[in-house]
Amino acid sequence: MNNLKCPECKRDVIVGRVEMDYYLDKIRVVVKNVPARVCSGCGREFIEGVIAENLDRLVDRVVEDVNSFSKKLPILQDKMREIAIGV
Repeated sequence: MNNLKCPECKRDVIVGRVEMDYYLDKIRVVVKNVPARVCSGCGREFIEGVIAENLDRLVDRVVEDVNSFSKKLPILQDKMREIAIGV
């Protein structure tokens, strides 16, 4: 992916790190410091397929575990929950 140009603004896309937000089942999962390519002009983010697949699996597992834990504590069942993960 060297010398990649942004399809939107045609500026250079550089190696960087981004924050990904997921919203599932009243749970917000924030994954920080995700390796990505970022457009130096418009800021558009590009995540490689393998990384995106692994993030999806991680988030699904976290949501499953949080839902399981919440069932044991009725006070948490109807509230929005937020989880932050640093990679």
